[in-house]
Amino acid sequence: MNKVMAFLRSGASTGREAFQASVLESADTGLGAMIGAEALNVNLVRMPSANLPYRPPGDPTAGMAPEYDLIIEAWSTGAPAQLSERLRTALGGQTSVLHAYAVTDTRIYDRRPFRRGRPSEGIKLIGRLMFHADMPDTAVRRSWRLHAGLAARVHVGSAIYVQNWVDAALSADCPPTRGMPIMHFPSDRDFFEGFVDSPRGMEEIIQDTSHFVAGGPRFYTTEHVIRAIAK
Repeated sequence: MNKVMAFLRSGASTGREAFQASVLESADTGLGAMIGAEALNVNLVRMPSANLPYRPPGDPTAGMAPEYDLIIEAWSTGAPAQLSERLRTALGGQTSVLHAYAVTDTRIYDRRPFRRGRPSEGIKLIGRLMFHADMPDTAVRRSWRLHAGLAARVHVGSAIYVQNWVDAALSADCPPTRGMPIMHFPSDRDFFEGFVDSPRGMEEIIQDTSHFVAGGPRFYTTEHVIRAIAK
């Protein structure tokens, strides 16, 4: 199936929590069917904790409120551009920003069961990354693929790790983005105490990602699985 990831911010007259509640209500009343999505996740963006276990050197968002209020993942057999346009039609009146991307997702691991639903347990970390501009896609893909083994070893608290490669921006105003990692930690304790296995592991992650990641924001979210992917 094709996948679209959409980053949304509420309109000027609507607060974060009211906007999040409104989109969840839309999801309950058939948003997935309206936009033609066979599977749908709505991820509510949290205010980041003051004591995050990791703040990448290239993350420009330190001390700032998140630039988005929620992130939607939608899967469909239809064209990504069509899915994005239907989403914009369904929610555009409530938003001041809707940045949508067509992505190819690769599930690196899914190694620990936890409750996923409304809401899912724990913290879901979603990145919007740029890689080094002088690196061709083939080199970035290779580096990111090799990084997966280190991530699996060091991020001991994470249950799920997905790499989303950006195939295309679906609107002209989208910020440049080439990759969107997703890592799910089943509890706050897993996130804060198990983000890495050790100080040495943290050093390895920082050193390895510096070879191909130029920077970009991370978002800390609560996942709501509206329509699960059929297995």
